[in-house]
Amino acid sequence: MEDIISRERSDALAKIESLQNKEKRLVIFSDYGLDDACATAYLLNNRADYENIDVMPIAGNVHAVTAMNNAKKLLAAAKDDGLNLSGVRLIDSVSYYQDCCTLPAIHGNDGMGDIFDDAQTSPVPTLSYGEWTKSVAAGYRILSLGPCTMVKRTLADAVNLPSGKIMLMGGCNRVPPNFGKYEFNDGIDHNAFVWTLRRPHVAATLDTCHVPAFNTLGKRREGSRLLDVLMNRCTELAEIRGDEANYIYDQIAALALIHPEFFDVEEVFAPDLLRFMNELRLKDEYAEKGYNLD
Repeated sequence: MEDIISRERSDALAKIESLQNKEKRLVIFSDYGLDDACATAYLLNNRADYENIDVMPIAGNVHAVTAMNNAKKLLAAAKDDGLNLSGVRLIDSVSYYQDCCTLPAIHGNDGMGDIFDDAQTSPVPTLSYGEWTKSVAAGYRILSLGPCTMVKRTLADAVNLPSGKIMLMGGCNRVPPNFGKYEFNDGIDHNAFVWTLRRPHVAATLDTCHVPAFNTLGKRREGSRLLDVLMNRCTELAEIRGDEANYIYDQIAALALIHPEFFDVEEVFAPDLLRFMNELRLKDEYAEKGYNLD
């Protein structure tokens, strides 16, 4: 009897693993956000591991409705740029309450650099949050680029849980906070951020990002592709503000998702969270050589 049960368990686990490998779905929670736009363009250009990408625009840098409109504009520009939108879907979460704090000096008046015209329609299919939570298949990976309000809700509502560790941008340890006593994504919904860290995770914190290799100030990309335009606009706005350095936070989290080999992971105690978190650290060999986001 024990052998039969053991075989049944092994068969069930193999089936789940097979479904997870087949699914290859990435779910991006993004509060569009110029750095969110950079991260999304980078991921669309480096999506070999993800046949399917669900983009859930959320509030944070902008209101949820604005984030949804910005996602449509960005994906329309991505289509014009020749990026592969096959298997990409938008998930509409605007009917759920979410806090935000707009930062036009950083992200432009529209929240995404004031680069693109409004898009009347979405270039990809759109699902309501309710439809999505009832149908999302097992095996998806979460990338959280904004406040964790909808991440927390998803982990409670979705018919299937994610696989692997949640990759998130947020938090800080030694680097001073940038939103009151917290990092921005943490501070907008501190309870949801702490709750999300209870799950297996890795975090691109302010400490992860604030290294010379990631500073774009004084640099310009020479191309004219979508990612070039977005990164250059980030740098331009930083120069207008008179910043001493510029780090495109969400894009660094996206880099860590695609190239985990660039980073070490260190368990650190975050005093403001009263808990440990798994923080990414750029490896010395890449810090010395710099890196290119293509």
